Amino acid sequence: MAEILPIVLIVVLILLTIILSVVGVQIVLTLIEVRKTLTRVNGVLDEWEDKLDALSSPLKNFSGLVGGLQTGFKMFESFVGWLGQDKTDRK
Repeated sequence: MAEILPIVLIVVLILLTIILSVVGVQIVLTLIEVRKTLTRVNGVLDEWEDKLDALSSPLKNFSGLVGGLQTGFKMFESFVGWLGQDKTDRK
């Protein structure tokens, strides 16, 4: 009985070493795949960011145009009001 115990322990130790080595290799391969996937996702997100920037840039320019038109209309209204005041002052 005493002679078989060390042999069983050595066999179990060898099996555990093999199993843990295989699991370690699988973990490394999985992490490599995760890295590749995250790289692809990052590329897709970068492309979407560029497309959204290209789409939002004209909208920003349009809002600037609208702001300029509002300022122009306010100036025109002020000018017309000034002309109206000038005419009422003359009477």
